[in-house]
Amino acid sequence: MAITIRNIEKHAYMIEELKSLTESNVTTKALIKGGYLAVELGKSLEEERKQRLLAEERLSALQNKIQQYLVSQAALVDAVNTAPGKTQD
Repeated sequence: MAITIRNIEKHAYMIEELKSLTESNVTTKALIKGGYLAVELGKSLEEERKQRLLAEERLSALQNKIQQYLVSQAALVDAVNTAPGKTQD
């Protein structure tokens, strides 16, 4: 397989970084390894995104439970303070 890179000067920095990242001195090998790395990183990113969304959902559920608790607690305190037969000090 042949890969043609036009304007190689424009991409020189990226190619050198890719060679370093993939530990390859050959541009074609570095590009192919870089492609596989991109696919793996894409999958990892998607999994991390799913985990973040799940954590956000759980956090929201916990926040709702705390809010419900605080509202119920305030209602209970109000009910106790305004109960019939309760004397004011």
